[in-house]
Amino acid sequence: MPAKKSEKVAISQQEEVDQNYEAFVEMLPKLIEKNANRFALMHGREVVACFDTSRDALEAGKRLFEDKFFSIQEITKRSVNLGFFSHASNIGTI
Repeated sequence: MPAKKSEKVAISQQEEVDQNYEAFVEMLPKLIEKNANRFALMHGREVVACFDTSRDALEAGKRLFEDKFFSIQEITKRSVNLGFFSHASNIGTI
């Protein structure tokens, strides 16, 4: 049975999150130098911008990416995958 359209979107969003996280881990040593304890808004394996709060990053992501294909990562010395909050969910509920 083929996946429903919403299931296909969720898979694609999760792939975006996973790819962004992989790229984030690679970039973390450079990011931490100037952006420690901030939040990186990521899209397409690139850091779009860094913000002081996750909420600011979330609002920017909603504004910039209508398809909601973006993720948010906290820039800390310890690598933490924020999972689905790394973003790509129904933002209206956050």
